[in-house]
Order: sequence, then C-alpha cells, then structure tokens
Amino acid sequence: MYELRCESLEKSFGSFALQPLDLAIQPGEFFSLLGPSGCGKTTVLRLLGGFEQPTGGRIMLGDRDITRLQPHKRNIHTVFQRYALFPHLSVFENVAFSLRLKGLAKAEIQLRVDEIMSLTEIGTLADRRIHQLSGGQSQRVALARALVDQPAVLLLDEPFSALDPSLRVRVREEMRTICKKVGATFILVTHDQEEALQLSDRLAVMKDGRCLQVGTPKAIYEDPSDAFVASFIGPVNEIRGELAETQPGEWTVSSAMGTFKVRKNGIALPRDVSMLLRPEKMRLLRQRSNTQENLLEGEIQDLTYLGSRTEYTIKTHDNVFKVSEAELERQKKRLLNRRDRVFLTWKTEDAILLPQSAPK
Repeated sequence: MYELRCESLEKSFGSFALQPLDLAIQPGEFFSLLGPSGCGKTTVLRLLGGFEQPTGGRIMLGDRDITRLQPHKRNIHTVFQRYALFPHLSVFENVAFSLRLKGLAKAEIQLRVDEIMSLTEIGTLADRRIHQLSGGQSQRVALARALVDQPAVLLLDEPFSALDPSLRVRVREEMRTICKKVGATFILVTHDQEEALQLSDRLAVMKDGRCLQVGTPKAIYEDPSDAFVASFIGPVNEIRGELAETQPGEWTVSSAMGTFKVRKNGIALPRDVSMLLRPEKMRLLRQRSNTQENLLEGEIQDLTYLGSRTEYTIKTHDNVFKVSEAELERQKKRLLNRRDRVFLTWKTEDAILLPQSAPK
C-alpha cells in the first residue's frame, strides 16, 4: 500500500493545458476527480495510467517515480468506460487473462480468479460469454479482471455511465463495499456529483484544467471555495448583496430582497458578496413568522413530488428559489399548491458567503 502523489503535474496539447497539479492520495482511499467535460479530469487519469506523458512534473507511487514507466509496469490498472472485455472468452478467461500472460501456474490462476470472482459476486457466471451478461454483471467482470492482478491503484473511467439509473445506484454501493474489502486505492473520474459524494473519501473539483478544491464530500458541499464549486457539487440559491458589520462580530448582507443576518467563517471577504443557500437548508413556512431573522415572501410556481421529498420552485422579487421539503415534514403541514403564497427562512449559519462571481 503506497501513497500516490502528483507533483506539479502538467500536460499541454492543442488549446488545452492542465495547470500544475499537486495531489496526495492516501493508500486505500477512494478518491474522485469531479468536474464538467473538458476540465482535465480524464487527462489526469490517463497520465496516472501511463497512457499520456506529462509536459512537466512527476508521478510518485510511494518512493518510486513512475512518471515515464509504461502502463503495465506501474502496478496501476484501469477500468475503462466501455469495459473492453473479450467477447470470444468466457467470464473466467476474461478475469484470468492477465495472469495467463504472466505465465502463472494453473493452480495459482484458479485460486486468484476464484477469490476475486467470489469477492465481486460473479462466481456463478464463470462459464458465460460476455454477450450473455447484463450491464451490471459486465461492470463487475471488468472490475474483477482489473483487481485479480492485485494493483496498488485502480483507475475508474466513468464506469457507471452505461448503466440504467436504478442499476447505477446499486452498483455504486457494491463498488464502495468491494473497495473497502480489497484495500486498493481507487481513483474515479466522474461528472456526476451524486456519484462523487456517495463514493468518495475525498474528491477534487476541477475546471478549465485547474484543481479548485480538494476535501471530503461534506467539507466541499458545506464549505466550497468559490461559487463554481458550490453550484457544481449541488444546487444552490444565490442572493447578491453588500456585506456590512453592524456591530462588532455581527454581520448582515443587504440586497434588493432585504437585509439578512449572516455569520462569517473567518476568511476575508469583499463588500460585494454572494450568499448561497442549499435547497434543503431552507424552510418553507405556510404563514409569516415574526420570530425569524431571515424571511422572504414568495409564490409557488411549480412543485415536484419525488417520494422522499417534494421540490418547490418559488418566485420572490426577481429571483427564483429551489426549496426541498422532506416528505415526513411535509405530511405534518398544510398541503401546498401552485400560486400559493409562502415564506422562506433559514438558519444564519447555513448561509455560505463567497465573493461575488461574474454575472451568469
């Protein structure tokens, strides 16, 4: 088990440039590279796997510099988006393929393949051909084939994108369980925020070839470094205004919608700020409250029932807010309909304060 480090790693080609990247990924960690298309996350994966050569910096696996090593000499394996399974071979032979190339004894191959197929729950599929498998089964075969060689690091290139939504959730859970059982380091490339939040011990959010923030899912969701990270990791409502200290240690944001109390987190902020609020952090009131410090009046434009929660679209002044209400909470209150007048409120500490970004 070794730490994987990117040290000032760079890559330039065409009009794209991966800016110097410094990352330290811990042994046994499930780490995700998250960002929109073209942000550089796949480039990082290809550099780690040896499929591209950097224009600067180096890659270290423990004390070993692997920057210029060929892919098969790195002890890093990749599960590709399309799985790249051999259709003319059985499931067993697909999983055993790399071990046969290495010339391992037949008994050793049988033992290691049986062990990894049991771990990935495909033992009963050993004699099947690839065309006889479901999407989820194919994904597990690809994973078993990569893991049987006992890599230090496993790279996952959007491995769930071809699966149906309902299957995707279940396979993610299986992947997390397998990761912890195997003990290898997993690095996932994805543009799916929910996927990264569900699977990762830590993640890096990328944009335009830069790594904007690295942290735990909770830290990035609740304390994003900028407005892009905040909006990309999950939905947010934004109120733009001016930050002022009304009394020592007491702050407000004055906006076209009113003045709201806020709590600063210690970082230096300019006068012009964005106050960001997650939909699930806002409460929906059926009548005005005189005890709430932060209150907005609005009208329901739309609502969507999603089983465990109902999502509301609420127009207030010139802004549109998205608000989520848990179903158990909603059942205790008056039923709401389109065009109903409602009030929005939130806890002071739940507002995220950031410098204003350029207008969208």
